[in-house]
Amino acid sequence: MLLWLIDGYTIYAGCILLVSTIGVTAQMVENIFNNTKIRKMARYTCKIQKKSEKGLVDVDSSVLLPGDIVVVPECCSLPCDLVLLTGSAIVNEAMLTGESVPVMKSSLPIISSELYSPDHSSKYTLFGGTSVIQTRPAPDREPVYGLVTSTGFLTTKGSLVREILYPKEIKFKFYSDGYLFVGIMAVIAVLGFLATMPLMIRAGTEIPELIDRSLDLFTICVPPALPAAMTCGVVFAI
Repeated sequence: MLLWLIDGYTIYAGCILLVSTIGVTAQMVENIFNNTKIRKMARYTCKIQKKSEKGLVDVDSSVLLPGDIVVVPECCSLPCDLVLLTGSAIVNEAMLTGESVPVMKSSLPIISSELYSPDHSSKYTLFGGTSVIQTRPAPDREPVYGLVTSTGFLTTKGSLVREILYPKEIKFKFYSDGYLFVGIMAVIAVLGFLATMPLMIRAGTEIPELIDRSLDLFTICVPPALPAAMTCGVVFAI
């Protein structure tokens, strides 16, 4: 842009500066908004009743550990993965599956030859991040208890957050072709510069003007507005 300002291309330099600034600012604001949203979703905590030797005590969900027995709360998002020990529950798993159809969960059988696994025993598992619509206690009228199986990033919700924060790199051929195009144009610019430099030296061109003209050649062959044009093209294509 400094080169264009020296050559008198003030309007063109200003347009590139404006487009680049708007693009970078919009991307930065979007990243901050998304990171804040993910942070709030990942750091969710709530008050929950934990079973202890002294009875039920209110604790913060951040202190829960695998093996703790808690009362399954109603009408709130679960802070951890639980296996249902007593009663039953109706759960909204839209946060994980995208389907808003309520799912019925039953308590883990007391006598069973089946080994418990969260993947294969989902009908007994309450996943973190899902919302419990209603709990139904057992006939003895005790609270609906759940056993904490995993917390934090080890929960199903935690694995989703981890994939959002650290996604697998996706390589588009569109961008690799763009880099190839820029590389070919850069080679052409170098060859053009090497071909014209002896002619300009013979013509008695001063060194500042020689540098100016060579840089002009590079900015013509490798257009600086190409990234902005490609970004606009991708946005409109999407």
